[in-house]
Amino acid sequence: MRKRFSGAKPADVVQRSLENLREVSGILAAKAPGDAPGFKAWLNTISEKVAEASSEGGFLGIGGVKVSDKEKATLADISKALEMSTSSL
Repeated sequence: MRKRFSGAKPADVVQRSLENLREVSGILAAKAPGDAPGFKAWLNTISEKVAEASSEGGFLGIGGVKVSDKEKATLADISKALEMSTSSL
């Protein structure tokens, strides 16, 4: 991973990660079509839990939003890369 993302800017890391998810999605569909939906759902759930892990904004944990608009957009990109319906957040 260090080699793959060496020198990359944050936006590049996101795009490369989404490309990897698209690749994984294709491999799963081809090699394990029966297991693909469950595995993709698991990956999607992990991304949602990470986004919900900490509130954005606020002061000392008071106020703020559970999932920012930027995080929601990234979650939608992840769902799209995994060929799933849009995230529920």
